[in-house]
Amino acid sequence: MSGLVRVVLVVLAIVLLALPALAALPPHYQRARELAAVIDAAAAILEFKPIESVTRVGDDLYRVQTEDCTLDVRIEGLTTSAGIVGPRQFKVVPGEPSCR
Repeated sequence: MSGLVRVVLVVLAIVLLALPALAALPPHYQRARELAAVIDAAAAILEFKPIESVTRVGDDLYRVQTEDCTLDVRIEGLTTSAGIVGPRQFKVVPGEPSCR
């Protein structure tokens, strides 16, 4: 019985340690959320100019391109309370568009 109790305790400990990791968003879904927010922010600033491309040019920095404008959009992480798990909270900070 002692061996069975030990196995159950080890399995329970592994499950409890893995819970915070289960709450985090997988990287490809997190990137998709960020890209959608970048596109929404750029579309609001660039108005009726169709977006032709979005390029990741650095950590948390994206360049949005239209036919005649370029707009850099930065992702800024928001601080969360200690012990809070889940997807990364962020805000988008668009720069000034450069149009020719």
